[in-house]
Amino acid sequence: MGQYHHPVCIEAEEGLVPHILGCGLKEAEQVFTRPGTCAALVALVSARGGNMPADCSHSPLVGRWAGKRVLIQGDYAEDDDIPEWDGPPLSLLYHALRSPEERKPWEGMPEGYWDTVPLFADLSEEAAAFLEGACSVRFFGDSWRIFAKVKPVAKEFGQCGVGEYVLDTCYGADDLAYFKRAGMQPIDIQRVPRSGDWHGIRPHEVAEGQHRVIANLDRREYLDPAAFGQVPTLAGLLADPRLRGDGPPPWPKAFEKADPGGIAAIDVAGALFALLCHPVKRGGGDLPGSYDEAYGRGGKQLWKRAAKVEVKGRWRGGRLLGTAEFAGHPDWPTTDEVIAGFADISDAAINYLVALSHF
Repeated sequence: MGQYHHPVCIEAEEGLVPHILGCGLKEAEQVFTRPGTCAALVALVSARGGNMPADCSHSPLVGRWAGKRVLIQGDYAEDDDIPEWDGPPLSLLYHALRSPEERKPWEGMPEGYWDTVPLFADLSEEAAAFLEGACSVRFFGDSWRIFAKVKPVAKEFGQCGVGEYVLDTCYGADDLAYFKRAGMQPIDIQRVPRSGDWHGIRPHEVAEGQHRVIANLDRREYLDPAAFGQVPTLAGLLADPRLRGDGPPPWPKAFEKADPGGIAAIDVAGALFALLCHPVKRGGGDLPGSYDEAYGRGGKQLWKRAAKVEVKGRWRGGRLLGTAEFAGHPDWPTTDEVIAGFADISDAAINYLVALSHF
């Protein structure tokens, strides 16, 4: 058995259930899945603002967790995991997303147990609807959903205003066979995204938006999308890292040693997720923080480079902000202010994710 995890926001009293976003519950299952919970986290912590396509400001999901404390909460957590923590008991947070209907007694349950567990709202359905439009995917299935990428613009029939979406050309025969076994029906991919947008972000629109970085306001550190070869807009941060090609120059040299099968994790979204996890590996599927925890996968040299700066868990429980060019709140710094006054930990995060790509 491995440890299961939910992303949660303390002040908002909200969280995400990974199965609704096409992910497993373990850390590794989430960090290697795009869009999934990693992309949803980026949108949730990014400040609203801007009216260009790549700002995605039409969605109420964007910015809901901006400036608030966020962490990836496991069911093996202990209350003293974060020194001087002043939020809800960490050992109870994983279960905070259980609805009142699901909070049933079990044999041996301590009296009044559910009265001690906070009740957080589940944002997964709203996040799935947002990702369908912003990332051009369609979710289908029941409790553990699957998603398929579609082309961002529908085929219109005549001029009747009715369109039909089609699968992205990245899929081959084996992928189509898998979708069929999974029960995918034509309507699952042909329908308009649940966000209601007529089309997703088209390639030429990815750069049309505010320049952003992802910052920890408490530690005064940030992740720079440009260091990861990503376009520094919200849409650019949500784009599948496997579709970057060679990326904008300069392509990070550390990527040359990454395992091709793990390249999906090497982006700002993956770095953000790892920064919010508990630093210690407690069960199967937890992200390793060292060569020994990775069972030697990735090689000593990669992990030696990654060990120079602690990454996993570094931002856990901190106040996060996807910056904007113009501050949307009096207490929030702008993108330029963060770049000028905060420490850039992008290289350290890349080194960690490159080693992790072999896990």
